[in-house]
Amino acid sequence: MKKTLIILSIILGFVACTEKMKIDVAEGERLVGVSGSITDEYKHHEVILSYTENFYGGAPEMISDAIVYVLDGADTMWFEETKEPGYYQSVDEFAGQIGHSYHLSIDFTNEDGNHHYFADSKMNINIDAIDSIRIKPWVFNALEVPDYLGVYPYFQTTDDPNTYYMAKVRINDRIIGGDTLTECELFETYGYAGIYFNGPLMVAIAGEFPIYGLSQKDSLEVVHKGDTVTLDMWSIPRDYAHYIFEIAASAGTNPMMGTPSNVRTNIYPEGTAVGCFHASSLRQCSVIY
Repeated sequence: MKKTLIILSIILGFVACTEKMKIDVAEGERLVGVSGSITDEYKHHEVILSYTENFYGGAPEMISDAIVYVLDGADTMWFEETKEPGYYQSVDEFAGQIGHSYHLSIDFTNEDGNHHYFADSKMNINIDAIDSIRIKPWVFNALEVPDYLGVYPYFQTTDDPNTYYMAKVRINDRIIGGDTLTECELFETYGYAGIYFNGPLMVAIAGEFPIYGLSQKDSLEVVHKGDTVTLDMWSIPRDYAHYIFEIAASAGTNPMMGTPSNVRTNIYPEGTAVGCFHASSLRQCSVIY
């Protein structure tokens, strides 16, 4: 009889868990969201400003009429708001330079008064070029990964083992995974710094290493003969890499999962903003499959 009661109580427990729950999430102070970057591409660079939304989401309120500029030593690059509210582009086209530090400044006024936000980022060293890439079956520990093609790059690494790289792949100019940060790949060269990536020495030590995997069961990632595949590889600051890691770890809407703290930011004053401003350099290589 006791055993029957125990089983019955367990069943009732499971049934009770299926009841719909409404979690009342306390709302904190509204923060400012900043997303901006400077690269070594000659173009109009962008900064996006908005306010944070509540836990259950919704369209963010954008921030208009802000004064936005970036300092590079003695030079000032001014940004102006585009026709899309909250989106600011540099007035002039320019290319950032490796080794330079960039200071972002943002000022605006709302019903709470005047506000000033700022961030700093340095454009780190990058490789000279990606010499070539190959698209071939993904092999891991001498075993081929079924239904996956690997994007294998070949390049001379830098001597700095602490450089972070962010990689994304395009098929015929279609970005795999879109522009979302959770769909990029991050990696460091670690002990392979200073040697040729996927060259004879590295292959002898650890085998060939793909930067990106393309699922041939995903219709958006399937590669056909004649397709042009492009690898975009950025050298990014460490704080931006950690920001991406934490974005990926906290992705999703389940309040019971994810990281127990806010994603880190390099936007100041501390505790008043979210997002990230970064300087990065880009290397690209394409191949026809």
